[in-house]
Amino acid sequence: MSVCTFIASDFPLKEVAPVRDYPLEINLDDGEMYDGDADDNYSLLSFTDVWEYTDKKYGVHLEWNYCTAGRAKQLIEYLKNALQDADSVELWRVWLGVSDEFDDFEDSPVIHRQTISIDELTVKHIEEIDRSDVWNTPDKTHPNRPSFYCLEIRRR
Repeated sequence: MSVCTFIASDFPLKEVAPVRDYPLEINLDDGEMYDGDADDNYSLLSFTDVWEYTDKKYGVHLEWNYCTAGRAKQLIEYLKNALQDADSVELWRVWLGVSDEFDDFEDSPVIHRQTISIDELTVKHIEEIDRSDVWNTPDKTHPNRPSFYCLEIRRR
């Protein structure tokens, strides 16, 4: 199981892949990672399990090593294009396998929702979703419940 960031929509979403291969250097001693920092070094791939988290029908999951301002700006442009067909899209950060692991309400995730217009969406919003911790135990009375994050982005 792992953390997943995905976009959900009522209309099909296009997949995206980098136009070329980039280096990936991981230094375990220093805990540092370098992937070339290119703005287009990310992928959006089909996400068929979107139905487990939302009523939206289509999804793509985000694959990148970390968020840069340039990558966030490109993602914002992607979302603007997606909103040409849809009234809203959702940007989620979840723990995969929710239907298998959280059968009881006491174990179900706490879902943090926010709604903004595409005109309000900033790099900071993308960075916050990317950095959010699904096991941050926000509710002291339910310390074993994960947190899921949903940023709904509306056309207007």
